[in-house]
Amino acid sequence: MSLDQFADPIMVVVAHPDDIEAHCAGTIIQLLEQGKRVGYVLATSGNCGTSDPAMSAERLGGLRESEQRAAAEIVGVRDLTFLRYEDGDLTFHVPELRADLTRLIRQYRPRTVITHDPYPGNGSLDSCAIYPDHTTLGLTVFQAAYLRAPSPLCEPKQLREGLPLHKLDMLMLIMSGAPDVFVDIEAVFDRRIQALRQYKTQGRDRPEVDAFFRRIARQLGEHADYTLAEGFRRLAPT
Repeated sequence: MSLDQFADPIMVVVAHPDDIEAHCAGTIIQLLEQGKRVGYVLATSGNCGTSDPAMSAERLGGLRESEQRAAAEIVGVRDLTFLRYEDGDLTFHVPELRADLTRLIRQYRPRTVITHDPYPGNGSLDSCAIYPDHTTLGLTVFQAAYLRAPSPLCEPKQLREGLPLHKLDMLMLIMSGAPDVFVDIEAVFDRRIQALRQYKTQGRDRPEVDAFFRRIARQLGEHADYTLAEGFRRLAPT
C-alpha cells in the first residue's frame, strides 16, 4: 500500500500556510490514523500574499499562522514550527534557510520528509508549482536532507552543540509534474476540505474551491485506479 512508503517519523516542510492542505493533508490524516508521527515546518507565514492595501504583513502573517494551526488541528497535527522567512523571498535566504532545515532534520530525525518538487515541470498543469518559494524550498530541503544533515563537515557548530548526524530514507515531493506514488484519499477527502476551508484569507472557504480540488484529486486518482488521490514523486538518497 502507498502509505507504507512513508516511514515514521515524518516531517512536512512547505513554503506557505495551505500548501499542506491543498496537496497532502489527506495522506497525513491517514498516516496519523496508523499511529505515525508527523510534524509541520512552515518556511514562511504567507505574510505578503494579499491585494488588500489596508492589510499589513505582520497582521496577515498572524492570521495565516492561526489558520494553519486551525487546519492542523482538524488533520490531527500538533507539532508545528514557523520559520517566518519573508513570503516570496526564500531565494535570497538560502544559506540561513539551509542551516535551519539541517538543524531541524538533525533534531527531529525524520525517516521521510514531504516537501515541494524542486523540478516540477513547466507549470502548465499547475502554475503554482513553479512559484520561486516552492522550487527554492524543495531544492534547499534536498540539500539539507541528503547533503548536509548526514555530513560531519556541514554545520559543525550544530554537532558541537550535541546534535547527531542524520540521513533520512526518502523525500516525497508534492506539486510534481511526474508523481509516481498515489494515495487513495476518498475516505478522508471531506475532512481535508474542512481543513482547507480554514484559510479564509486566501478565499479557500468559497464554495467553488471544493469542486476545484475534487477535480485535481480525481485526475490524480486516474493514475492508480482510485476515485480521489494525492500524488507524490519519490526521491531517494544515493
